[in-house]
Amino acid sequence: MENYLSPNDPRFLADTDSKSIQNAIDAAEKGPIRTVRIPRVCARTGAEEWVIDKSILLPSNITIILEDCHLTLAEGVYENIFRNKNLYTETSNKPEGKQSGIRIIGEGDAILDGGKGNDLLERTSEKDGRPSIRFNNFILLHNVSDYVLENFSCINLRWWAINQICCTHGRIENLRFFNGNLIPNQDGIDIRLGCSHIYINNITGRCGDDVIALSAFPLTKERERFLVEGMDCDIHDITITNVSADTVYSVVALRNTDGAKMYRITLENIKSSGGTYGPRSVVRIGQNLYFKNRTSILGETYDINVRGVHSLHRGTIFIGGALKDSHISDVYAYGTSMSAISTYAIHKFHEKKKMFAWGGATMENVIFENIHYNGTAGHCDEEVMNEPGTKYDGCALDFRRMRDDDYFKNVIFKNVFTREGTELCIACDKVDPDIRN
Repeated sequence: MENYLSPNDPRFLADTDSKSIQNAIDAAEKGPIRTVRIPRVCARTGAEEWVIDKSILLPSNITIILEDCHLTLAEGVYENIFRNKNLYTETSNKPEGKQSGIRIIGEGDAILDGGKGNDLLERTSEKDGRPSIRFNNFILLHNVSDYVLENFSCINLRWWAINQICCTHGRIENLRFFNGNLIPNQDGIDIRLGCSHIYINNITGRCGDDVIALSAFPLTKERERFLVEGMDCDIHDITITNVSADTVYSVVALRNTDGAKMYRITLENIKSSGGTYGPRSVVRIGQNLYFKNRTSILGETYDINVRGVHSLHRGTIFIGGALKDSHISDVYAYGTSMSAISTYAIHKFHEKKKMFAWGGATMENVIFENIHYNGTAGHCDEEVMNEPGTKYDGCALDFRRMRDDDYFKNVIFKNVFTREGTELCIACDKVDPDIRN
């Protein structure tokens, strides 16, 4: 007796590929066999592709094996490829609605594909009969624990590929991304409010926006619609290791605003891969943007530990808002990088967010060590990296932009190195970094 079910089984064949897969999953939920294996060839059509025109709903304690298969969203549909079954039900925001044991595991060259896309963007979300932009996630998990996403590719992204809200105790490993045509906000992996105890490892490829984004924004519709009773909005206990990717924005971005906390975050071996885009930052910790009432303040972003960051383009590590009780080490900025550590951002009105953005950070009890700058400052004409018309040759530590009330308290820089012809540190008058070589 086989220990799995297949959507190619004649018992489950339906008039669409999505329905055939769903029939196999529904049968697995009812019986002793809790594994569904999707093979390379779809028996219904004879094609080496499964066309998904309806979101596949996953119950608890289910394992989906993607057996060297290619799942493509049908053109024009507003659907996820996978989402957990309880989402959008009466219990989804309650403790009793929590699901667990969902596993999506690829074998060989397993692919999730956005295909030719649709007209659903952030600016058209929930307008003119369209649903929320979340229907463009390939995988959407909400109020799920003990889950695994492993060993598959996501290509032709329609928005964020993988979205997790109020999820805990997850493992995401060996994923590959290729965004396809550049459209707005093509993140790879998003960890949203209420998430904790998640391990992410070995992520590669190219995204059109942040490759991995941790975002705790409590004063949004997301909180109203998805925050689970008894949970807070904080993001904590997240470990991210071995990421080598290309993007327009950040390889890994940590952002929290309006009172939400972010803490016990570990990042290790995060690199820009030297692709066609070149990230603005390899690691971003905080940003003076994306808030409703205020940015983060001291004590809301803490215990952030970063080791091994490698940059080839634009920015390396950017810090905004406030950072406390943290440790950043082994940072290497090469190629056309502008700096190794920076708080720079141009003071400018952000049209999309309808607010001013600016640079600067308050820091307390933070150690920076083994910081190496060997870049050529190759992006001085880009206003997000440098004030146009201002001479800048690059430096290891760039604190040119700070807010009026920013300060450093017990912030130590140890073993900082810069290439010949550049300055170790450039800072505004109000900041006097404690540099110990």
